[in-house]
Amino acid sequence: WELALFVLIGCLGGLIGACFNAGNERLTIWRMKNVNFSKKRRVVEVLVMSILVTTVSFAMPLLWGRCTELPTDMQDWTNQEKELVGNLVPFNCIPGKEYNEVA
Repeated sequence: WELALFVLIGCLGGLIGACFNAGNERLTIWRMKNVNFSKKRRVVEVLVMSILVTTVSFAMPLLWGRCTELPTDMQDWTNQEKELVGNLVPFNCIPGKEYNEVA
């Protein structure tokens, strides 16, 4: 029964990859026709994409709103793991006790 599951996962992965490639090809052709011929449009495209990515990156921690408790039992952890826990961001959470998974 496991083999059928793996075949299904492989087929779904192939279909998703084919859809991505087709979409990427259409987007590239559209960009070549509508954006690439003008330097002004290329600059506008970069600005729009930068603003979009910045807005989404800032809004996601606000919209996620889920705070997770910091681990307390770190005696057997390596120094690198402890340092990573120390770098977690408490955006909209209780500092020193919780962290935001998206921030």
